[in-house]
Amino acid sequence: MTITRIFKHLSIVTALMMLLGTAAAQQADSDEVKQFIAEQSAVVKDTANFDWIRLLSGEWLKGELKSVYSEEVEFESDILDTLFIDVEDVSAILSGREYSVRFDDGTVLSGSLNIAGGRVIVGDSPAFYSIEQLVSIAPTLGSGWKNWSINIGAGINWSKGNTDQTEGSLTADIKWRTATYRYLTDILATRTEIDDEVTKSSVRANGTFDWFYTNRLYIRPVIFEYFRDPFQNIASRYSLGAGAGYYIIDDSRTEWDITAGPLYQKTKFDTVGEGEDDSVSSTSFFVGTTYEYELTSDIDLSLDYRYIFASDEIGGDSQYAQAGLEVELTNTIDLDLAFVWDHQDSPVADSDGVRPKKDDYKTIVSLSVDF
Repeated sequence: MTITRIFKHLSIVTALMMLLGTAAAQQADSDEVKQFIAEQSAVVKDTANFDWIRLLSGEWLKGELKSVYSEEVEFESDILDTLFIDVEDVSAILSGREYSVRFDDGTVLSGSLNIAGGRVIVGDSPAFYSIEQLVSIAPTLGSGWKNWSINIGAGINWSKGNTDQTEGSLTADIKWRTATYRYLTDILATRTEIDDEVTKSSVRANGTFDWFYTNRLYIRPVIFEYFRDPFQNIASRYSLGAGAGYYIIDDSRTEWDITAGPLYQKTKFDTVGEGEDDSVSSTSFFVGTTYEYELTSDIDLSLDYRYIFASDEIGGDSQYAQAGLEVELTNTIDLDLAFVWDHQDSPVADSDGVRPKKDDYKTIVSLSVDF
């Protein structure tokens, strides 16, 4: 047998094996589709009032789809409570209710959901997208509280004896999200009393509104911050601005974004020296970054940092950093640990000529509730 004939026989055998493999794969796909249709017919009921998820393991979940974002599905079950499932572990999502779905080309569709076999079909649209093109799913604008996520926390410490000391903190984290828009608000208030005298008191409230241009790039047309700390000689400081942001990392475990933009600031000082203005305003510029990482299924790490370039007349450049650890105790209650750093380059002296320290540090331990 010549070498040519040997290669000819080998090529024929290889072609036959490929045909058999293709046929086997097609038969396997056909069997899987038949099994899915049979399961769907037997299991899925009342898609107008319930959402259904099928896992790769073949298990079905009945409940309410809250959102799909950062390659993670948030799903609420009456029995299992709130679940967070990686998109890669889901083989199908079915719902007769209306959702807003965003894809990586910027297209946003609204309607019922039929996600199976790697395809995403929304409402009665004849077009379909692949699951790899899916960016986010959220309730539509008219879905009421389904778009909202609220976390309220409080912490308090007492000490009695030679010195009576009370330390309290209040936190709030409010989020509203659709497939295209996002609103974020966070509030931190702290207060310390020693022998009935207030020694520390501050309030910081931030609000932002984002429009996602792509799955990573977003425009931030509104940025607002209110800050008060009489012990830094700041009776009130209002910041209003706009900017843009970009997600460097955005997956099921890690989120890391950067933002930047111009700001307008107006500061009213608690007290000032004779002949000094107690209220000044200035334009400035800010850069910031937020990092969130899921250490385990129950523990999340977060880092938030902002730098504001400002004139000396309103206190100079300022920096704010907060490192936090959130431990899930139950499905609705978390233990929160946070370290906060506030820095002002050129604090303005008060009426007695006393200039506040440049740095303030806070350690906060609190319990929070998710709504």
